[in-house]
Amino acid sequence: MKELILAIKSHLRSDVNLSYVQDEAIFITPDEQLIPESVTLPAISLKDGSIKNEQKLCNNYLQYAQIKITVYQQILKQEDSITGTRGILDMAADVTTSLIDEKFSISGLMNVFPVGEGESQIMGRENEMMQMKTIVFEYRRHKTWI
Repeated sequence: MKELILAIKSHLRSDVNLSYVQDEAIFITPDEQLIPESVTLPAISLKDGSIKNEQKLCNNYLQYAQIKITVYQQILKQEDSITGTRGILDMAADVTTSLIDEKFSISGLMNVFPVGEGESQIMGRENEMMQMKTIVFEYRRHKTWI
């Protein structure tokens, strides 16, 4: 999981299609509701999700690791924060385009797919309201335990 989440962070920071998000605003978080005060919007957080293992023959198994990626946008005009240029829906699409089927040269990584996308939600921090949306990516990886 550690190798995967660090690879995703590095990849998103280097993607030119996400250049409108500052590098410092792409961060790993213990909870989607926690955004450091120093982070400016728009922002993208990464959070580890669940891991499921499926046993195969001869000391092999498949691991299904989920990563939650949340995009955040400041609410200036209500509709624009969702459907405007670089609104929450555009940001979610940009992240999905950037990550779908990206294997980061990680050994055994076989498949990457966005398995779910939650509804957008409102959250706030001192003096600022924002819209957020979480996309769950599942990474399927072949591994051995010996």
